[in-house]
Amino acid sequence: MTDGDLAAFDAAWDRFASWLSARCPIDHVALRSPATAEEIAALETRLGFPLHPQLRALLERHNGVIEKPEPDNFHAGAFLPLGHRLNDTEHIIRQHEWLVHERELIAVGQGEDDLYGHAHQWVPFAHPNDGGTAFVDHRPGPTYGHVYEMGIGSGADATKWASSLAELFDDLATSLDTGEPFRGSWPNPYELPSGHFCLSWDSSTRTKIASMQDWPPPRRLDSPLRPAATTGRGLGRRLGALIPPSAPRSPSVAAQDFDIPVGPFHTSGVIVNDSENPEDTNR
Repeated sequence: MTDGDLAAFDAAWDRFASWLSARCPIDHVALRSPATAEEIAALETRLGFPLHPQLRALLERHNGVIEKPEPDNFHAGAFLPLGHRLNDTEHIIRQHEWLVHERELIAVGQGEDDLYGHAHQWVPFAHPNDGGTAFVDHRPGPTYGHVYEMGIGSGADATKWASSLAELFDDLATSLDTGEPFRGSWPNPYELPSGHFCLSWDSSTRTKIASMQDWPPPRRLDSPLRPAATTGRGLGRRLGALIPPSAPRSPSVAAQDFDIPVGPFHTSGVIVNDSENPEDTNR
């Protein structure tokens, strides 16, 4: 791995993260603080091999995301295609141990040189809400550093997302800049019950978004949360709604805001709920 490769990762991640910060701050604020050197060393010890430099660089920026940056809602922070959210070091270990345990099932009839034959050398860096994994291949050779996504279930196949994390985030940033799909998934705003918009990826067949300038303007993170509507008596919080590019935008929610103090707060004012580190709200 050369310095140039790490520079490519830094540039790609900065493009992607800057877009989140400007358009979907509720997603950006979900990013956790960097993994410590001790956490990364412990992860490599458990894996039994060193991390790919670009995955290490990602963890040195952010140790995954907060599971629920907005209470009672699982959409914010799941800003990768297919609803994937970045893993922290502990989640990487748990998913890798599962892969090692299920290695014989995954590698049925496969040799070590086949992708499925060395599942113990996959390092999961993200997971979706409905089961599956996105991983970086760590087997030395031509596929070292390649990024794949795989659902969990009978007949699940791994799909190559990119040749590196740098390429992945560069391609995602390009998709966000142009409105073009990434691997058949289109970027779309998803309106949360609070009125914030997070990034979603729509895999249904449709035409290209007219213009990314049509993306709804973000709400200020220090705005008080509006009350969540419900789908019916006793049914709990409304989960939110995917906003197609052609759909009319909802009116300003300022009149619906209530100046009721709610906490804990991120330093920017957005409510956070980090179940793994409840005391760490200064991200």
